[in-house]
Amino acid sequence: MGRPKGQSTIESWMIANGKAGEHFYSDKMDRHLTAISTHHKRKIITERLITITTGGKEPKAKYITKITLL
Repeated sequence: MGRPKGQSTIESWMIANGKAGEHFYSDKMDRHLTAISTHHKRKIITERLITITTGGKEPKAKYITKITLL
């Protein structure tokens, strides 16, 4: 058993199989997620967010993308 054809990442699987109104987060850029959604003929809304982790000695910031399926 392997991955289904055309769904090599969790983002691709969620875009292909998720229900309208669901959302998830990814560290991929919004333009890459838009390309995946176009491939699957699915509309999405993307929002860029900044997350801050404080687990170490210094806080670290990272960009993530919130994807809402339409």
